[in-house]
Amino acid sequence: MQEGVTLVFAGGDQRMVTAARSFAAEGATVLMTGFDRYGQSAPGLQFVHQLQRAIPRADGLILPLPYTQGGGILNAPFSEKQILLDTVFRLADKAKVICGGMLPEEDERYFDYYDEPMMLRNADVTAEAALLMAGEKMAGCLGGASLLVVGYGRIGKRLAAKARALGCNVTVAARKESDHALIRVCGHHAIGFEKLEEAVATADAVCNTVPAEVFSEKVMEKLPREVPLIDLAGSITGSRVIRAPGLPGKYAPETAGMILAESLKRILKREGLL
Repeated sequence: MQEGVTLVFAGGDQRMVTAARSFAAEGATVLMTGFDRYGQSAPGLQFVHQLQRAIPRADGLILPLPYTQGGGILNAPFSEKQILLDTVFRLADKAKVICGGMLPEEDERYFDYYDEPMMLRNADVTAEAALLMAGEKMAGCLGGASLLVVGYGRIGKRLAAKARALGCNVTVAARKESDHALIRVCGHHAIGFEKLEEAVATADAVCNTVPAEVFSEKVMEKLPREVPLIDLAGSITGSRVIRAPGLPGKYAPETAGMILAESLKRILKREGLL
């Protein structure tokens, strides 16, 4: 850590606090702004409610994941008021590095820390949380249950692997034939999306990871009422759906915060701040 480095964490949830603590423990001066409703103690962190007293001091400005809640507003659930991103960026004109999650673009000063290693780590936490939710909603145990995983991306792969390790009979619905081969090699049953109607009818739990609309009305009609449908992608509508976006920050904020810190450290070391 460079001597005298000041990092400002603006907005975000408990993950940001956990990440910030790890930098304070290594000797950085860490300011937190946009946390005026944060009611917990956080030794080593300085909470500064006025943006203009915190952000201009930043050598590195850290924005949350995702960095915005939409409409040009900073994602700041612990703030009492909306914070305009234009204001944040204007105040950060002297910051050497600005990091955020899911930034629209990068340049010599702006860096997206939500990179492939972090996505993979988050996928693992998401899969664990989703299986916990499924177990809580099911009538029986996960061991021996039939789990349908829809999609075979980062999260789908981890879901299927973890479920099989718990003794589930795993079926994975995927579009690509190349994925079907890998799914079978990993010991799961593979189907195409055209067989979803048949698959949901015999499942004990369903986890969707596909952001596209693959759950038609006919598919939903075949899903038994007692079978939990956990939507990790936000693509299914209806009152029966258990919506579960952003699970790492909700289910395991301490772990997710350390994952965030690791990704930040890769960037800040590369840019000479650490």
